[in-house]
Amino acid sequence: MDGYVFTLLKDMNSGKTKIIYFDCSFGVSGDMILGALFDLGVDFDGWLDEMKKLGLEEGPECETREVRRHGIRGCSFRVNGCEGGGGPARRLDDVEKIIGGCDLDEVIKAKTIAAFERLAACEGEIHGKPTREIQFHELSGLDTIVDIAGTHVALEMLGVDAVHSSPVNVGTGFVEMRHGVLPVPAPAAAKLLEGAPVFSRFEGELTTPTGALLITQLAADFGPIPAMTLLRVGHGAGASDFGHPNILRAFVGEAAGPVRAGLEEIMHIATNIDDMDPRVCGYVCERLLAAGAMDVYTEPIYMKKNRPGFILNVLCAPGMLGDVADYIMRETSTLGVRFQRVSRLCAERETVSVETAHGTVRVKLGRLNDELINVNPEYEDCAEIARENNIPLADVMETARRAAAVKFGGTKKGM
Repeated sequence: MDGYVFTLLKDMNSGKTKIIYFDCSFGVSGDMILGALFDLGVDFDGWLDEMKKLGLEEGPECETREVRRHGIRGCSFRVNGCEGGGGPARRLDDVEKIIGGCDLDEVIKAKTIAAFERLAACEGEIHGKPTREIQFHELSGLDTIVDIAGTHVALEMLGVDAVHSSPVNVGTGFVEMRHGVLPVPAPAAAKLLEGAPVFSRFEGELTTPTGALLITQLAADFGPIPAMTLLRVGHGAGASDFGHPNILRAFVGEAAGPVRAGLEEIMHIATNIDDMDPRVCGYVCERLLAAGAMDVYTEPIYMKKNRPGFILNVLCAPGMLGDVADYIMRETSTLGVRFQRVSRLCAERETVSVETAHGTVRVKLGRLNDELINVNPEYEDCAEIARENNIPLADVMETARRAAAVKFGGTKKGM
């Protein structure tokens, strides 16, 4: 996307995928995520240099230190002077002005603003107010801005391709907030965790709204540790020392690239749209495909008040989830997307060139368990030959198909 949204994407055929898995058995918060990332080896001084690009007069002044939580060593991260969520009660417009006008990478800015937009929509639904009128209160301070923007910066510095998470322990009991004493999980945290697997064990607010916001924005799915070669484990320590390890564990490892023949895990991202110039849809589809999406397609539907609309569908690698979602919400009229992890069975694919009586044609070969099952001539090559020689396109394609089958082995399709 010309550096707009997809600059963090890596070549999907590089062979290795760097995975980070967050174990939220004892909850999750913004400072715990950053503590775990620094414990994994993110350069703190380099990260601080990036945070200075926020251009905020009040800092940030951040520090890390080694602590013990119920006998387990961990890295504690804090933004000094922000204890208790101090600072001005900013609205979404204020945050967008801060982030939009800073010097951070455009991808980081987009992800940070998207997180605050989702937070504002959540708070608006809880309090029954328009999104733009919501004051973030406890979540408006410098520490929250640093937690959200800083997490995306740290993940980029770590070179992470995909994020996964365990089910989230929200804790139990009550927490005192600006609106008074509220049950755990706090309303914002509970709303943000909709759709994610949660459980409640141990007293205390184990998952904060910022933690809920980040983990649901980052994680492609919630479940057991994915198959990978484990490289390192980091521990992010929470601010409180409960009667259990107040620790977020982060596992970093490498997994083999997408399976060339067999089962492959991908993401299906979709959204319903009925209020957008259709010309924008064509542009968005082209850009998503150019950025590396496996497939982009639309389906006609009828929506509320019998309005004709369409479903925009995107199939992509799990590591592209956040970037694709951000781009769709920025370029289209939708206010949200849905997604799910799906499996697909893929044949091993190869593009070869064959000589025919009409000229050279590129042909795609599909193999399953070393058996050639599909021969598909490249349309553009065949169309060009058909135009230049004034012969039927079907004849050119059939000639190329048979030439490839003879050279590389029989096929069940197209013969």
